[in-house]
Amino acid sequence: MFIGFDDSDRAIDPEQKPLQFYLLGTREEVQSAINQLHVLRFSDRVRWSPPIPVLGSDWKYISMMERDRATE
Repeated sequence: MFIGFDDSDRAIDPEQKPLQFYLLGTREEVQSAINQLHVLRFSDRVRWSPPIPVLGSDWKYISMMERDRATE
């Protein structure tokens, strides 16, 4: 994927799937990152899944968000 500063990277391709973003860390770190991304206007808090524990770990949590490539 190419990210530039003109409109050439904004072409809408109906075959493109949304991008998936994952946050991994302690519950507090994941929630803090979600809050920071909201302040930066990258994504609304409600778009992220609730942080859920990672199986086999006593401290890791994960949260996921999908974002369309063309509209945001």
